[in-house]
Amino acid sequence: MIDIHIHTTHSDGTKTVEEVLKQAEKIGLDYISITDHENCRAYQEIEEKNLKQYYHGTLIPGVELKGVYKGKIIDILGYGIDVDKIQQWSDDFYKDKTHAQIQTKYLKKRYEIFQQMGCTLTPYEEIKWDPNHDWANIIIYDEVKSHPENQEKCPEDLWESFNHYKYNYCYQEDNIFYIDKSEDFPTIEEVIKQIHNAGGLVFLAHIYVYHWAKDKKALIDDLINHYDFDGIECYYSEFSEEQIQYVLEVCQKRGLYRSGGCDYHGDKKPGIELGVGRGNLKIPNEIVEEWYK
Repeated sequence: MIDIHIHTTHSDGTKTVEEVLKQAEKIGLDYISITDHENCRAYQEIEEKNLKQYYHGTLIPGVELKGVYKGKIIDILGYGIDVDKIQQWSDDFYKDKTHAQIQTKYLKKRYEIFQQMGCTLTPYEEIKWDPNHDWANIIIYDEVKSHPENQEKCPEDLWESFNHYKYNYCYQEDNIFYIDKSEDFPTIEEVIKQIHNAGGLVFLAHIYVYHWAKDKKALIDDLINHYDFDGIECYYSEFSEEQIQYVLEVCQKRGLYRSGGCDYHGDKKPGIELGVGRGNLKIPNEIVEEWYK
């Protein structure tokens, strides 16, 4: 079995690199990849501390990078990369706009919007969060929901779930919650170029999570037709069997590689376990062995 979509404390996961490697060894994963957001520091730690002793399977160097696509953000996975090259590029690109700076800007803006809606909120300075690792959207949504009296101030679907809030409000350009992130992140063309320059393969990540796209098949076609993707993440914790089968067929028809992983974040995504996701994943080794030797 494989799991090549994993996050550690080097981005927004709650498990250390050592903990992830030990768990992968324990459950018998043959291939894994740590794909932290916008950085490859897990691999530097592995080399410095000789953490390979904890895992005897194959560790594929990986990363997950955000890119701007038609004003929206999509995630792109890079595998088989030169981690030092990607880390250097990321350090250069984000040197004046760190995760903490970007997320603090987003949190302040969304905090002000909920204030204007009349919501009860903890004073901004007293909100407990880690701007170096947390995501502003999650922090403000949890803050709003922590005050039950806010339900009557919020639209029903926004209150119902974080995904509705994120995709129905934050990703809609005509909505007050929308933030143009194009100045904060690279284009997907740039991300793809950098992964290829680092000797890696480029995979389209978890395509079905983008609820702002009403027609997912059209979105897949547009991305594949106009950008230089090498493959698609076909197996994912939140995909239905029908969705998995569809992207597998797309890969077969288009000559694209396949990948898959649970998007493990430790305690931040309860119910999603390493290697099996929500119990719906058992990803075969062969999909990786087609493209990683």
